[in-house]
Amino acid sequence: MSFSSRGRCFFAAAMMVAMSSCTAPAGSEAARPSASVPTAQGSASVQQESPAANGDLLPDLVMLPLESFHVAYEGDQKVLRFTTNVLNGGNAPLDVTGSRAGVGDLDLTVSQSILKSDGSARTVKTKAIMRYEMVDGHDHFHVQDFERYQIRPENGTTWTGSRKEGFCLRDDGNLQGKPSRYDDADFDCGTDEKDTALTVRQGLSEGWVDVYDWYLEGQYIELKDLELPGNFCVQAEADPGHFLTESTRENNVTSALLRISDSDVSVIRQGC
Repeated sequence: MSFSSRGRCFFAAAMMVAMSSCTAPAGSEAARPSASVPTAQGSASVQQESPAANGDLLPDLVMLPLESFHVAYEGDQKVLRFTTNVLNGGNAPLDVTGSRAGVGDLDLTVSQSILKSDGSARTVKTKAIMRYEMVDGHDHFHVQDFERYQIRPENGTTWTGSRKEGFCLRDDGNLQGKPSRYDDADFDCGTDEKDTALTVRQGLSEGWVDVYDWYLEGQYIELKDLELPGNFCVQAEADPGHFLTESTRENNVTSALLRISDSDVSVIRQGC
């Protein structure tokens, strides 16, 4: 089992979830064997957000349990920080490419390449975009709104502190012993290419996890206007805009019930 320096603390919870629920067939940055991903470049037609078709081999975004909770501050605002892990539990990679007509365009439009059982691939246009991020030393392109974070009181119905986060999609942790399809040299999310890249390809191999540690930029929910101490439900959802084609959305959401005080947080249970 190998994993990158971006996330090193998810495997205890991840292994428990993988053994109990992630049974669909699936696919370290220190040692990452490369296997090519066929794309639909040069193929016949590009489709617009079409549903899954016969013969498609699809990714499956699985939100693993939230972990590593901390009460912290952003400026003078109290926040809840935590780590998120997204597993591709499907039988094919999540393979997306952002493109723009010129470097003056801020946003790259995103298409998804979907493998077929006959070895070919088809391309689906999506409503997702990529945008270059420089905050906190990221300096690469993120798929915008890839995750959403929300919080509410245990017995409440109104979610607050909602955040939609952009991510550089990449293989961080090998959970199922399958080789990564993405070579570091080619899949760096367009690092330092803000003014040069016309296309940026990102992805998540089957059986691999994209990890975002609690201390990274954006990994928090504001606790503004919440009465502390108290019990709260925290929820994270992958692809909340339903931009991407995958085998199921039934496992895109995870949650945890927490006890939060002015300076500390404890987990009451996974699932609210």
